[in-house]
Amino acid sequence: MMNSPKTFASLVEQHSFKGKKTAPLCNFSFFLGAGFPKSWDERFPLENQLFEFKYKEWMPRGRALEQFLTLNNYQVHGLDITCELFKDIVYQIGMMKKYAAVRSRYLDEQNIAIVENELKALIVEKFKNMAPAYPVNPDLDKFCFDTRLTDDQQTILQLFLRLLTDADGSESLPEGVRPHFITTNYDATIEAILDNCAGPDDSFLRYTYRGITPRQCSGKSRATTIHDHGFVNNLLKINGGFEIYETPAGYEFDYSERDFACLKLNPPQIMLPSHEQDYQQNYFQAIFPKVIRLLHESTVLVIVGYSLPEEDALVRLILKQFAEDRSDGYNKVVFYIDLAIDDTQISRVNKIFHYSGERRGLTVIPYTGKFSAWAGAVLDNLN
Repeated sequence: MMNSPKTFASLVEQHSFKGKKTAPLCNFSFFLGAGFPKSWDERFPLENQLFEFKYKEWMPRGRALEQFLTLNNYQVHGLDITCELFKDIVYQIGMMKKYAAVRSRYLDEQNIAIVENELKALIVEKFKNMAPAYPVNPDLDKFCFDTRLTDDQQTILQLFLRLLTDADGSESLPEGVRPHFITTNYDATIEAILDNCAGPDDSFLRYTYRGITPRQCSGKSRATTIHDHGFVNNLLKINGGFEIYETPAGYEFDYSERDFACLKLNPPQIMLPSHEQDYQQNYFQAIFPKVIRLLHESTVLVIVGYSLPEEDALVRLILKQFAEDRSDGYNKVVFYIDLAIDDTQISRVNKIFHYSGERRGLTVIPYTGKFSAWAGAVLDNLN
């Protein structure tokens, strides 16, 4: 089996613009699951932990949720909400939003929305109590880490910094390695990393397309409205983000902290886990075509800390667009970095790309271990 860090490093050197007269653009797309922020900082929750609430966590703030559960015959007092129960609640809400005929006699479009907004606000509040916050310093207009970076974090930062310098657009044509980021996470970990890869007087937003263009970011007008293909990379959040808000005037990015009352009135655009995901909101309808096009145009796909669960059927279908047919996978590579053993990783990927591993098919290279260890080995091979 091929050595994952060594093979990745060789692909970077092969496609980098450095030392070459011409180097056609080569897109390297990172698909980041819940294991990525966890690999960055152990304080981040894994996916299911964010959707589990002890009774004292969701009461007394979840008054609308309490009334909804009571109406639907749950024994509410002392009720701990497990991840499975959370998904069931969201599923019921989703079906009642879609099909008015199945609504209970005292439920309507408005109070269903109030309950859904309350669930989103509870998630934001729980995340704030579990994970580190990376606020934007208003004076510097930069993301700031809450503590001094560890050696592992410096390694991850240095890998992305290296990749960002292996691309060029100064001749009006995009050349070399262009890293892009697709994530299922709500948090701002990848933004903080990319912002700290940019110069002290620069912002990652100047060169990063988010799939939608906000009217404002943290209360300020955007320096870039329409990006130049020669320089831009992508950061696409397919499950939404804590900073994405929809207003009557359009979308806004706001990384500042909001109180619970404000969150209930206008929660961020985030996808709640359910037995049947509902991606009909405007944000997701705008993001999905951008993700699919990016996957079509990518040569290398790096999956980090994402278990490819069967319940994420639509996300798996989207990932399949990286190499829909055997012929699409020829000369394309998937690097899978996860704590699961290699055989488990190969089995997961094979359920999406059934022809992987076959002659002239998609190449899949697993790596069992932490992302920081993989990043360090890549840098060692590049150096």
